[in-house]
Amino acid sequence: MEILRLERGDKRFYDYLGPVFGSRIVEKDTGDRFYDDADKVWYVLPGRGAASVRQGVLRNFWAVDRETADELVAALWADNPRLGGVAPRRYEQAFVSRGFTVQGYRKNFIEVYMSEKD
Repeated sequence: MEILRLERGDKRFYDYLGPVFGSRIVEKDTGDRFYDDADKVWYVLPGRGAASVRQGVLRNFWAVDRETADELVAALWADNPRLGGVAPRRYEQAFVSRGFTVQGYRKNFIEVYMSEKD
């Protein structure tokens, strides 16, 4: 399935992301609350995962499984060559396998960054 790239003004935005914003499962899985800030670009695999970026900084990340996490990380990397930010620790291997540098941040979170594409 193709990854959708959406911003808050898109007519389909809440159709795809409303369930993510209101999901206790997503909140439990990520330890994070997702908000619909106007300046974020969202990467969405409907029902499987979502991530957001604001000005080259990863703001949110959730995936139902490793395959979905890998797909989202690949799309983020393709569009944001100097991406950095904080992500839930459970997705660490998806970032490492794409070549991101990963450092501990907090108990359940990691800092990820990529200085340039290979």
